[in-house]
Amino acid sequence: TMEQCVQRPRQASVSRRRTHCSIVHPTSDLTRTMVDYNPGASVTGTLATGGKFQGEIFAYDASTSMLAVRTPGEISNSYDLKLINVADAKDVKVDTSKVNAIGKLPDIDDPRRERRFANALKHARVAADNIGENVSALAQDVFDALARTLPCRWDADVIVVMDEVKVSGPTYDAAKGCGSTPGAEERVQKVLEHERAKLGI
Repeated sequence: TMEQCVQRPRQASVSRRRTHCSIVHPTSDLTRTMVDYNPGASVTGTLATGGKFQGEIFAYDASTSMLAVRTPGEISNSYDLKLINVADAKDVKVDTSKVNAIGKLPDIDDPRRERRFANALKHARVAADNIGENVSALAQDVFDALARTLPCRWDADVIVVMDEVKVSGPTYDAAKGCGSTPGAEERVQKVLEHERAKLGI
């Protein structure tokens, strides 16, 4: 029959073999998986950057290889925490001969936390306001120099000092009084000249 005469194309034989591969981090060593990161034990090691670290193990997350190491803080009965990726570290050594008990975490002082947050937000807003929009690098340098000793703000691309004096571009080398305080212009001009000299402009 016609169907018998038609030869079906032969399918290529495909060999399927399982390939096993393992990925080893270039800076890791096989012995690291043997380390037992006991909370409260002392730990030392070398960071990928070459710096040394040491402290007391606070916590360890095996899924991310992140180690939390704590060291005594500057304030009495406080600690500083540092997160270290031990997959990138070298010469990690844990001393379990003396393991300190990790006490329960202190209760969060919500009012203090809110005050610190509000203070940080205030400073962040001030820092943001000190960055001029669409101003030259020279203008920003002069603003930053003046703001170290005098209260300054931006009015478009004009630097307003003490709400009494303006310093305008493009050269930002002359103070012009815009208020009523006697001597304000002369004072700002002296500071401006001094700061520009320090900047070398």
